[in-house]
Amino acid sequence: MSKTGSCLCGAVTFEADALPSLQACHCRTCRKWSGGPFMAVPCKSADFKGEVRRFSVSKRADRGFCPTCGTHLFFYSKPGDMYGVPAGLFDEDPESMLRAEYFIDEKPGNYCFSEDTKKLTGAEFHAKFG
Repeated sequence: MSKTGSCLCGAVTFEADALPSLQACHCRTCRKWSGGPFMAVPCKSADFKGEVRRFSVSKRADRGFCPTCGTHLFFYSKPGDMYGVPAGLFDEDPESMLRAEYFIDEKPGNYCFSEDTKKLTGAEFHAKFG
């Protein structure tokens, strides 16, 4: 389903083919990047307008951000050709509940979610998604 959104300053806008799901990643890289669990909506495609900077965090993934305001715009999985767009960037709040948590073995003990979610360790995540 096509959803729109933007960064904090509005310099970058996007339209994304969002799946009806909300996911949280607890890996150390996501937590370092976002300051906590990375809460994202998986998107089959995303079209960003405006200047976007990409940081290649590994052979498997890029992260995008707005160079004007610093807003985190996406996590891009190269093998899966999928975007994870932060839930808060969409013009309308995602309609889905939290459905999955990834890298549950790296989640610190100082927070938890009340939803009953599908939970994958880092090894299970890599086995499933490449």
